[in-house]
Amino acid sequence: MSIWGYSLYTWKLIFKDKGAMLLLFGAGLVYSFFYPLPYHFEQVESVPTILVDQDNSASSRTLSRLLFAAPNLDIQQVTNNTDEITQRLWRGDVMAMIIIPAGFHTDLLSGNVAEVQIASHGGYLLAGSKALMNATEATLMMGAAISLQKAQSMGVSTQQALASLQPITLQSRALYNTAEGYGHSIVPAVMVLIIQQTLLIGVTLLLGQQAELRQLPTGPRAYLGMLLTFTLIALLNTLYFFVVATQLQHYSRIGNLSSVLAFAIVFCLCISAFALILGRIFKTRERGLQLLLITSVPMLFVSGYSWPAESLPTALYYARWLLPTTSGIHGFVSINQLGASLMDVIWEFAVLLGLALVMIAVGIKLYRPQR
Repeated sequence: MSIWGYSLYTWKLIFKDKGAMLLLFGAGLVYSFFYPLPYHFEQVESVPTILVDQDNSASSRTLSRLLFAAPNLDIQQVTNNTDEITQRLWRGDVMAMIIIPAGFHTDLLSGNVAEVQIASHGGYLLAGSKALMNATEATLMMGAAISLQKAQSMGVSTQQALASLQPITLQSRALYNTAEGYGHSIVPAVMVLIIQQTLLIGVTLLLGQQAELRQLPTGPRAYLGMLLTFTLIALLNTLYFFVVATQLQHYSRIGNLSSVLAFAIVFCLCISAFALILGRIFKTRERGLQLLLITSVPMLFVSGYSWPAESLPTALYYARWLLPTTSGIHGFVSINQLGASLMDVIWEFAVLLGLALVMIAVGIKLYRPQR
């Protein structure tokens, strides 16, 4: 058969395999709706918090009222015993604990620096950071009020006192992630991972079945025909995610469609060549599903998107570029969400193209007819 004949034959195999159909076409649709669902509200709200007031003074009660008024804190209890609260924090019953230590009022009256202690559950970084931010704002507001009263008592006018408290006015506005939400930040990156993993698992599922039946097509034309089919499937899923799904989920999309398409073609060619190599290595139908599912989260972390790449070991810092997701995540997010041009992501584009050429050469060798 010709290359087109093998491509058509691959389509027929896909349509006969319900598992491959579900992974190659259905999984992307399901993920595009259900994965962003937990991040619909974007911001962490009502963080369960316990306030420990060991000072029990007028100043500590003033700070307590400010903490109760904080928009993202849910003060569930006010106590002066830290032992029981620490256990609840370890169990995850509460996400944060704010301690007003004894001597808080005395330090304020004497002009010393008064301290407020905050502890949060390390397993929930967003909840802990939100509790820290709200507690910091409340303490700064109280400190500003005290400084204002001291300045007025010294005969300084209200306007001068306010100007001395804030000599420079800062107005910050998020340029791309206008909601400053977690969903806008993480979902577009995870979409790249979903596109790759569903394709890899679907291809290894399909080709593993053919290997078990000893009917796996071999030869350069068979390889190129399958590569053409899987590249087209990956391209359809990519365009659906970054053109349709982002609009349906109301995520920002300011990239040029031609740049997205050019980058997507190279990315899809690369992951399709990667999938065919794995499909040749895995000799059973379920092997790809068993091994590839557990690699998704590590791939996201080593990409340097959700975790600083500079914190990775040196070897891993450079080895991560051997994974298509590393270049794919940075390239697609830069183009689609940040409005970068193709020249702005030329490094990621070149890495994907180089990986694709190497993997295609390896794939042609692996799919040589065997005696």
